[in-house]
Amino acid sequence: MREHKCNSKLLFLNGAAATPASPSNKKFWEFRNAAETGGTAELLLYGDISRTSWWGDEVTPQAFAADLATIPAMDDLTVRICSGGGDVWAAQAIGAMLENRLGTVTAQIEGICASAATIVASHCKVVKAAEDATYMIHPIKVNPNGFVDMEGLKQLMDALTVMRTNVLNQYAKKTGHTVEEVAAWMDATSWWTAAEAKENGFIDEITESNQTAKIENRNGALFVNSIAVPGTFDDAPEFVRNRAVVAPATTEGFVNNTDPAGKPAKNDGGNDMEFKNADELRNGCPDLVKEIVDEAHAEAQKQERDRLAAIDEIADAVPSDLVAEAKYGDKACSAEQLAYRAALDAKKKGHKLLDDTEDDADTSGANSVGGAAPDGVSGTGTKNKNQTDAEKRAMVKNLFHPKKEG
Repeated sequence: MREHKCNSKLLFLNGAAATPASPSNKKFWEFRNAAETGGTAELLLYGDISRTSWWGDEVTPQAFAADLATIPAMDDLTVRICSGGGDVWAAQAIGAMLENRLGTVTAQIEGICASAATIVASHCKVVKAAEDATYMIHPIKVNPNGFVDMEGLKQLMDALTVMRTNVLNQYAKKTGHTVEEVAAWMDATSWWTAAEAKENGFIDEITESNQTAKIENRNGALFVNSIAVPGTFDDAPEFVRNRAVVAPATTEGFVNNTDPAGKPAKNDGGNDMEFKNADELRNGCPDLVKEIVDEAHAEAQKQERDRLAAIDEIADAVPSDLVAEAKYGDKACSAEQLAYRAALDAKKKGHKLLDDTEDDADTSGANSVGGAAPDGVSGTGTKNKNQTDAEKRAMVKNLFHPKKEG
């Protein structure tokens, strides 16, 4: 019998499914400093606590730590949570980093805090929740991501035991209950209202919310404020199911276009979004708009530098007043347009010189004075008009394009 072993990293989950760790993990968090919020700095955890496992991943935790370091350690921080869970490794690492801060870290639950998200919340000094928020804890689950043999199963059991112990100790520390009490809640998969979670010690304060949490049944899946929650809709308790609204159905499934706490939806390439004007686009995709604006600004700067450099290359052959106008005047132009303007200017000056020369000759009578006829040629020596014009044109041509000696 052929034996199958799993050589890939084990993924320990407390909620949504994840995939193997990758150095190119996409951020699932967002920081906003005090200047952006107009008050306390914020960390937004909306959705999965990592779509990939932090087990064996060194890059993503370092990226999170670097972003967290941009908020001064002494400053207070609000962690806004609307999450159905995710990777336990990520949740524990984030929780530990938050707990080690010098400033006060406050969790604000908006909609739902379930599974691994409760680990992050339990590490925060203060936990607040909207009055219609939902709180859920359940047993830690594992996705081996492949076939395992008996030894592999034993390793899984050992790892699960350690992780279960760590999480239960954290819950007990937060709530003030015994490990046995919180273990019973975890093993039973406990769903609580904000008031019930507060009574059990997981929440410290209930806050009023300007927006009601949106519960949806999407083809049997439970969504809270457009965030997927572990399990099925039918797994949720009655107090959650009774608040459900009918989700908009489409031929391609359901459309998720609302983020928690009234935040504009972000287009991740899988959601249908429609914008009727520029303001809606800015509000709906602020990061994309900023990227487009920054790229356009950089391209405009490059084009301006190139334009000025091209003008400098021909500046020596063009009158200085035309160069200044082309660079910085009301009629700024390209080097090609400047060359055309210079040609027109030279043409105008040439015609004026030609006309002035002819007027001077007529006024002085020079045109009526003939020279001596060449030897052997009969005539009065008087120049005709065509001959005079030809000489004057030759003189002007030589003025602008002098012949080289030698």
